[in-house]
Amino acid sequence: MTRVAAMGSGTMTSYLLLSAYEESSDLNRSDQITIPAEVWTTFDRDHVGDGPIFVDVGSVVCRLRPAVPSDGLRGDSCRVPLWVMRRLAPAEAEAETWVGLTACQLALAHKLVLRARREADLTESPDPIAMLTAALSGSTGGPSWACLSVGSELPLSCGTFDVMEIWSAPSVPAPAACFLNCDVNLEFAVALDHVEAEAEPESEPQRSGGFVPFSGKGNRLGRS
Repeated sequence: MTRVAAMGSGTMTSYLLLSAYEESSDLNRSDQITIPAEVWTTFDRDHVGDGPIFVDVGSVVCRLRPAVPSDGLRGDSCRVPLWVMRRLAPAEAEAETWVGLTACQLALAHKLVLRARREADLTESPDPIAMLTAALSGSTGGPSWACLSVGSELPLSCGTFDVMEIWSAPSVPAPAACFLNCDVNLEFAVALDHVEAEAEPESEPQRSGGFVPFSGKGNRLGRS
């Protein structure tokens, strides 16, 4: 089977063989799909604006990255993060999986709801909002993120999260959105390993201050 690039209704689609980054690659903690440079050029030619090129890959949206010679990428292949590979090609799938990458436009995110796999990743941080913002923007040294998709795993240097909800406006849910250079209300759902504590006696005074793990706060995510 060979790669096919087609134009239909003004939308660019390319069909490529699916492969994953090595486990040690930092790109596993990103939303970036590496494609052959000549294929990226074709997408870029039809791209509108100066922002990233986003593609819909079945059940997830990612952004494109052109391959460089040191990547050693075949001309009919794309390379994806392991979290994308697990979503698109389960272990029981055939050895070779071809996927269609279709260029798409994304709305800006208004609200993002994340669920920590480990509650301690939030409660042990003095400022979880700043920690998440730094990890997503890449300001701590890792790769940056430009978009997220509902239902996706979000592996970050500070912990692994699940993307539970995305809203592009106060009453408009979205399956995916871009959050570069925009103010986003970041909220946390109850952590996956959360255990309900026994109710405190009513006579005890309420504590104040400290981090409230499942609250929301607006913050600017991404960078130009």
